[in-house]
Amino acid sequence: MLITAGSVRAELLERNYRKSFPLPAETVVVDVVRGMVEVVTGAPGSEVVFEVNQQVQRGTKPAATAPGADEPASRRAGYERVFGRMEPRFEADAKKVRLTVSDSQAVVFDWDATLRMVITIKVTVPPGASLEIKNVSAGVSVPATFTGNLKVESGTGSVFAQRIEGDFLARTDSGSVTVTEVTGRAELRSDSGMVLAGRLSGPASLRTSNGSVEVQHARGDLKVRGDDAEIIVGLSSPLPKSADVRTSAGAITLNVDDNLPVTIDAATQLLGTVRVRGLEPVVHEGGPDRSTLAADFSGGGPLVKVRTSGASVAIIGRDPLDG
Repeated sequence: MLITAGSVRAELLERNYRKSFPLPAETVVVDVVRGMVEVVTGAPGSEVVFEVNQQVQRGTKPAATAPGADEPASRRAGYERVFGRMEPRFEADAKKVRLTVSDSQAVVFDWDATLRMVITIKVTVPPGASLEIKNVSAGVSVPATFTGNLKVESGTGSVFAQRIEGDFLARTDSGSVTVTEVTGRAELRSDSGMVLAGRLSGPASLRTSNGSVEVQHARGDLKVRGDDAEIIVGLSSPLPKSADVRTSAGAITLNVDDNLPVTIDAATQLLGTVRVRGLEPVVHEGGPDRSTLAADFSGGGPLVKVRTSGASVAIIGRDPLDG
């Protein structure tokens, strides 16, 4: 909620910026150390539009202020100074357009330590654009279909995307990465959080440490890596030509359509076992409830390779997703 206490006028507590550019030949870049970013696909042939909202909000209950230390004139000058330092920069040439917003953590409201700067950014690009979002810490949201290639690098924020019609590369140091569908290449990584993907049609690489990975249906070649991570992968038709799933000190679960022709090579170490439920394997090596299992299911098919240590592998049959 916007603060309006004292004699400070509302216009001193909020700034709105809007700038549009023709679509460049290469990439649209959003470089925001602080702020929540929303991505929208505009109409065909439209311009790139940046909208930035900056608000001063109160984070905690204000402390007592010494008499005369918070005069209205000094507050007005203070707000103008802060907003002047935080004014976004817009740059454009034939190859790129770029929005840059400075780090609001460096802003000091020296007359009131309970105040903070809250930044929200909306970027609208026409279909087919390549968009790169860098250094963001509050998170990125793509609430509807994005048509183009999208790359996101986030510090401590989470990334959520509905449908990406193109390539999607997303990495966050601390937070989650969630996407419903990607039609192109997918590279999804969280250094300490969850990676959740629905349908991945192109080649896909997913990774996490100290988190979890779940893939509901991968159609392109699939590579999953985890450190101290639990992994869940759904297997349905069509299967990827290759699937390699590995984690250390984490359990792996394969949810397999019970009529799916697939070959699974699974192994675990350090007291783990490979369990099978709801499926009839034709065993080539090892066996259920042992540390290794290489087997065909429903006649065999593309190979799915699974490796873990310190935990078990579960291969579970289910009703086919397509009914």
